[in-house]
Amino acid sequence: NWQIIRYADLLLYKAEALIEIGGADNLDEARRLINRVRDRAAKSAYVKDFNDPSRYAANYKIALYPEGGWTQDYARQALRTEMRLEKAMEGERFYDLVRWGIAKEVMNNYFRAEKDNRIYYQNASFETGYEYFPVPVAQYNFSGGIYVQNPGYPSF
Repeated sequence: NWQIIRYADLLLYKAEALIEIGGADNLDEARRLINRVRDRAAKSAYVKDFNDPSRYAANYKIALYPEGGWTQDYARQALRTEMRLEKAMEGERFYDLVRWGIAKEVMNNYFRAEKDNRIYYQNASFETGYEYFPVPVAQYNFSGGIYVQNPGYPSF
């Protein structure tokens, strides 16, 4: 048995759907779901400093999102931040960025910020059109010719 999707991911995916649907009740439910993830993180054991195990490795300040000021735009930004924190180092962030339509902006901002620190980012840039995997030929055949190939790949 191995984990395919974590419970926190399910909570955040549901919150994302509720935020995109909109409406006061949905936004409030999304806030509660995100706060469940934050509350679990706040109650978890914190990482200790490598050189001094009596201290924490970082200054952890994990608070719940308050009810006030919870608009759709704010909720969307809060969710994206939580997904970034919750799924850090798991290799899934790129797919979130693509789904949200902000991959090019975020990736190129990162390259600009890091180009003086890492020589291999000097001329790096992210171009759209290659974010998706190709549609497999078998799926195309099963669709009876309805599917079209994703951009950047040869057509069927």
